Amino acid sequence: MKKGIIIITLGILFGLTACQSKKDSSKIQHMKAETVQKIENERLIYYTCPKESHKHVYSREAGNCPECNMKLVAGVITTKDQMEYYGCPMLIHSHVRSDVPGTCDECKMKLKPMRLVKS
Repeated sequence: MKKGIIIITLGILFGLTACQSKKDSSKIQHMKAETVQKIENERLIYYTCPKESHKHVYSREAGNCPECNMKLVAGVITTKDQMEYYGCPMLIHSHVRSDVPGTCDECKMKLKPMRLVKS
């Protein structure tokens, strides 16, 4: 009898935990969908600080700048008509930006048309 009550209790607890995980997962998927819609037809490369003096700050994840605590913004490869600058497509070269096409001084990759997605 005790064994049956323990098994039922564990089953209920496991079911509640599984439901909560599904809710959290759906929230994450919804957030990802919003991000994709916001930067439709553009490719996310990194997150960076919107302050020009902190363009060396980069991250694979959204968050805050460790130097000024401002919200990091997405740096995306875009079309030439929407671009703000030419930039290196490598995450660690977020600081390489130019007004004209060319190559990255550090890795020699072709600079891509990029912009910062500020919300």
